[in-house]
Amino acid sequence: MVSKISIKFGGASGQGINATGKIFTKVVSSLGLNTFSYREYPSLIKGGVASYQIDFSNTSINSSSRYTNILSVLSVESFHSYLKDVSKHGIAIFDGDSIELTEEEEKFVKKNDIKVIAFNSQKLAVDSGGTPIMANIVLLGFVWKIFGQDIKVLNKEVIDFFKKKNLDEKIEKACIKAGYDSPLYKKEYGSFLQFPKAKGKDKNKNLSMTGNDAIALGAIASGVRAFYGYPMTPATSIYNFLGSHASETGMLIKQAENEITAVQMCLGSMYMGTRALTATSGGGFDLMVETVSCAGISETPLVIVMAQRAGAGTGVPTWTGAGDILTTVNAGHGEFPKCVLAVSDLRSCFLLTCKAYELADKYQMPVIILTEKQIAEAIFSTRNFPTTPKVNRYLQKGKERYEITKNGISPRWLPNKSSKPYLHSTDEHLENGESTEDAESIVKMYKKRQKKMEMLERELPEPVYYGARNAKTVFVGCGSTKNVMLDCISQNKEIAYLHYEYIYPLKTKAFEALAHSGRRLVLVENNQTGQLGELITQKTGYRFKEKLLKYDGRPFFVEDILDFMED
Repeated sequence: MVSKISIKFGGASGQGINATGKIFTKVVSSLGLNTFSYREYPSLIKGGVASYQIDFSNTSINSSSRYTNILSVLSVESFHSYLKDVSKHGIAIFDGDSIELTEEEEKFVKKNDIKVIAFNSQKLAVDSGGTPIMANIVLLGFVWKIFGQDIKVLNKEVIDFFKKKNLDEKIEKACIKAGYDSPLYKKEYGSFLQFPKAKGKDKNKNLSMTGNDAIALGAIASGVRAFYGYPMTPATSIYNFLGSHASETGMLIKQAENEITAVQMCLGSMYMGTRALTATSGGGFDLMVETVSCAGISETPLVIVMAQRAGAGTGVPTWTGAGDILTTVNAGHGEFPKCVLAVSDLRSCFLLTCKAYELADKYQMPVIILTEKQIAEAIFSTRNFPTTPKVNRYLQKGKERYEITKNGISPRWLPNKSSKPYLHSTDEHLENGESTEDAESIVKMYKKRQKKMEMLERELPEPVYYGARNAKTVFVGCGSTKNVMLDCISQNKEIAYLHYEYIYPLKTKAFEALAHSGRRLVLVENNQTGQLGELITQKTGYRFKEKLLKYDGRPFFVEDILDFMED
């Protein structure tokens, strides 16, 4: 029995591809199946080539396949772009009366026994009382019939998805039925596609959301009371999520005129004792860096989500990458304590966001949460969403705001009329906050702040090892690479994976033990230079002999890892 199936919906921006992918993800998840949904789109409001791929299974699934069993597209350009991704015995559905294949495409189709179906879904949508834009709903009906599933299940999810858009429910159902009952359907289409069935107790227990949704929930659970931001892909959906739930949470949502203002407002709120958040991408983070230094020397808690995409400059802003690791680790002028975390899936998005606020408050320092477009916008499914950790603010009154203590952590209390006032300085300062240029005092304060980093490094956990202990090959990485590596480990027991969540300060005891074991170590990163590897080399002196690096704006697919092992 096939336990995993992949389907890709393609078209141009503005043709409802995003909605189609989300609906299909929801309907499959409602059946208790595990899903992972991956989105590609150009930086255009309309036009170009976009897609939404959903991989689903009755076993654990964390990433996308390079190839798809069914391709369903709404534009000529998307058909020619994605036909090469269709797997052997797959199906390619085109919205139209006919499609002209190139000579090369005809050979590919014949060699791989691919069924090409011309299906005029726009005409069927109009004939059903809808508009051409509803062709995606007709295609959904047709695909659902190929899978041999109950039309009522699809009807429910489509109606629920559009319930706030005041669309005619009867027309929606008519469009689904037009696709589902199409005379073009043949029973043989589904002969190589045995739809997975949820395993007993797992049925109807799936929760689906994006990585950014989980980060936003982590912020809410951490007691965040204000969000300041300036829209920037792929961080914007954090802003949207928190804004759409502001009436329930009571959170202040503010769009600033730029990223500098956003992070300054965030810092100001944190200084006054309000947990606040800002989120951005590479270009916006560059503008925030001076404030990171400000938080460092003034010892003010600050939390920033940095959602990576492919740069430099504007780069390819709607595609994924992990090329900003060193940017965040080295962010800011001068030397001061900071912490950098890297999320990977729903669980880590939620828990590491909560952890970021705990560390920021405890150590009075800036904490940067690294995510990636692949994590931020992908839809994960889970049955094990974590519970909210206990919130601790680590507030205490003391003699002086910057009192030199054994562990370097000075007392911090909130500025108010009833408490002792204190100077809060971004100049180098004495224990009482007064500015100083005295050499001896400067050294004392530097050493005080450094003690916090030493204590933080002792507290942070080692990277996590996945796979068999005697695996011959161990990949080392961070971020979204974890998800594809877990899927690969389930298919190849000879590989394992060492995953870093805490990027700075970097713990290397577990890594050094592997290096000394003589096993084959492979660095795997979504960037050109192997930035995590550079940090490991700086700390340990170890230089990776083998690196698997991908920097074309696409995430790692399962086949990328498996092909590397075969080669």
